[in-house]
Amino acid sequence: MAFDQRNLAQSIWGILLIAMGVLLFVKKPYALRLSPESAFLTFARYFIAVFLIGGGAKKLYGLYFCKRKAPPSEE
Repeated sequence: MAFDQRNLAQSIWGILLIAMGVLLFVKKPYALRLSPESAFLTFARYFIAVFLIGGGAKKLYGLYFCKRKAPPSEE
């Protein structure tokens, strides 16, 4: 498996997506600390975190675990 520059950039992007999702779960953003506690803001924060983690996992799964189809041969 050749590891080219594009795969490296895509891998880093997937890892960063997962890291940002985990940080949203763990650390409460500064803007939410200033605002009064509301159920909608809490829901939105966790909703975005789940999609960040899911998107990063999907990207890494697609890069490393999905079999790539061979390009059609020209005849």
